[in-house]
Amino acid sequence: MRFIDISTLRELAARSWVRRSLLALPVLALMTLFIVTELRGVDFGSQWDEKDWHVEPARKMVKTGVFLPHQYIYPTFSKWLMLLPALPAGLAAALNSGSDPELIRGAMTQALAGPEYVLTARGIFIVVSGLAILWVYLAALALRRPWWEAFIAAAGLALSWEYAYQARYLANDCLLAQFAALTLLLLAVFHRTRRTRWLYGAALAAGLATSTKYPGVLLLLPIALTSWFAQASRPADDRLLRVVALCAMAFGAYLVTTPGTVLEPYVFLSDARRVTYLYATGHFGYTVSGPARHWQLALEYLGLCFFSPSKVVAALMAAGAIWGAVGWWRHDRRFGAVLILFPGVFLAFFCMSYRVVVVRNYLLLGPFGALLAARGIADVTGRLRSRWLRAPLLAAFAAVAIWQAAFLIRAGERIRWPDSQRDTREALAYVAQHPNHTFRVSGLVRAIAAAQRLVMPANVTQGPADSVVFFCEAEGPGPYSWKTNDPWLTEAVFGPMEVNINWYSSWQGGRDRILVMTTEKARGTEVKLAE
Repeated sequence: MRFIDISTLRELAARSWVRRSLLALPVLALMTLFIVTELRGVDFGSQWDEKDWHVEPARKMVKTGVFLPHQYIYPTFSKWLMLLPALPAGLAAALNSGSDPELIRGAMTQALAGPEYVLTARGIFIVVSGLAILWVYLAALALRRPWWEAFIAAAGLALSWEYAYQARYLANDCLLAQFAALTLLLLAVFHRTRRTRWLYGAALAAGLATSTKYPGVLLLLPIALTSWFAQASRPADDRLLRVVALCAMAFGAYLVTTPGTVLEPYVFLSDARRVTYLYATGHFGYTVSGPARHWQLALEYLGLCFFSPSKVVAALMAAGAIWGAVGWWRHDRRFGAVLILFPGVFLAFFCMSYRVVVVRNYLLLGPFGALLAARGIADVTGRLRSRWLRAPLLAAFAAVAIWQAAFLIRAGERIRWPDSQRDTREALAYVAQHPNHTFRVSGLVRAIAAAQRLVMPANVTQGPADSVVFFCEAEGPGPYSWKTNDPWLTEAVFGPMEVNINWYSSWQGGRDRILVMTTEKARGTEVKLAE
C-alpha cells in the first residue's frame, strides 16, 4: 500500500489553489474593466425612468416609514437596492441615538436627498449588473467547457457596449439580465451534479428576476424544462408535482420582495394593466406597425448591435451563436433546449404581443446568446485540425476583444470629459476624410468651429448635400419627432457615449452630441437642416 506524506498533500493543495486562482483571473479582469469603465461614466446626466420610478419611490418609502413603493410599473426589487445608499446613515443614527426611529428616518431621508445619492445608487446597480459576467463564466465552466471558451462567453457580455451603457442607468433591465445569468448558472450546476437543491436555487433566482421586471417570470420555462428532462424515468404526475413546487418557490421569492402584489392589490393591478396596455398600443416613436416589424427590429438589434458597436463583429458573433445553438442541440439536447427555447419563446411573446419596441427589453437574452456564441466559436476552432489554423482565429478574437475594451474605456472617458470643441474638430475631420461626399454643416457647429479658427473642408456646401452635420438636441427636431429604432440612422456620432442614439434618438437625458446623417434619413425625421 502506497502512502502520501503530508508534504505531498500540501504540494497538491497548493497546486490546486494556484490553478483555481489562475482560473479566476480572466473573469476578474473582465469584471474590473466593466465596473471601472462604468463608474468613470456614471455622471452622465439623467435617464427617463430614474426619478419617477426609482428615486422618488425610495425617498417616499423612507419618509413615510411604509416600505411599499405604492406604484408597480416595475416590481420592487430595484427599490430595495435604491435604499442601500441610505443604510450606513441609518445604522450610524441607530447606534448614536439608541435606535430612535425619528432620528434614523431623518438620517436616511437626508442621505437620500444628498447630491451624491443618485450616483451612489448607480454604482450599486453597476456592480450588481456586472455579476452577470461572473455567472456566465462559471456557467460555462460548470458545463465542462474549457476556460478560454468560458472567457469568450463572459467577454460576450462584458465587452458589449449595449449592456454597458444600460448598466449605468437606474433601470431594471441589466439587473434582470444578471438574474437570468444566475438562473443559467444554477441550471448548469444542476445539469452537472443532478443535485435538486441547485434546481430550487434556480427557481429562487427566477422569482427574484420576476421581482426585478415582470418578464422574468418566463425564466420558469427553462427551469421547468430542465426539471422535466431530469425526471424522464419517473411518472408524469411526479414530474408535474416538482414543476409546481419549483413555481411555488419562485412565487414565494417574488412575493417576499414585491409584497405590494397582495398588500396593495388594486394599485398593483392598475399599474400592471397600465404598462401592459402601453406596450400593446403604442408609445410615441417606439411604436411599430405590427409583429413582422417588431421581429425585424428585435433580430436586427440582437444580430447587428448587441455584441459589438461594429455591425460586422456583432453579426459574426450572432452567427457564432446560431452555430453554437446547433452544436449544443447535436451534443446535448437537454441543455441545448434550455439555451435555445427560452430566447425563442421570449421573442415570440414580445414580438407577437406588443407594438412598442424598446430594445433594452432584450438584454436578458444576453447571457444565453453569450454562451451560445462562445460554443459556436469553440466548435469552429475545434474543427480546425492544425494549430496554425486555430491560432489566427483566436488571435482575431483577441484583437476584437482589445478593440472593444478600448471602446468601453473611450465611452466612459467621453462621458466623464464632455467637450463640444473636440467633438466639432472630430466631426469636421470626418467630413474632410470623405471628399467625394458633400455635407451641410449647421450654424452651431460652424460657430464652434469659427471660435477655434477651423477652416471648413472643401466638400461643405450651403446648398443640397448628401449628408448633414448638426447637434442632436439643440438643432434636432425634438424628442417626439425623431424616428427611433434604426440601426442605420446615423453615419457617425461625435460626443458623449452614454446611449446608442440609433436606437434611442429621442434621448434627452445627457449632454448634446454631433450627428452625421444622410440627408434622406434626416429629412425623414424632420431635421430642419435637411429641408
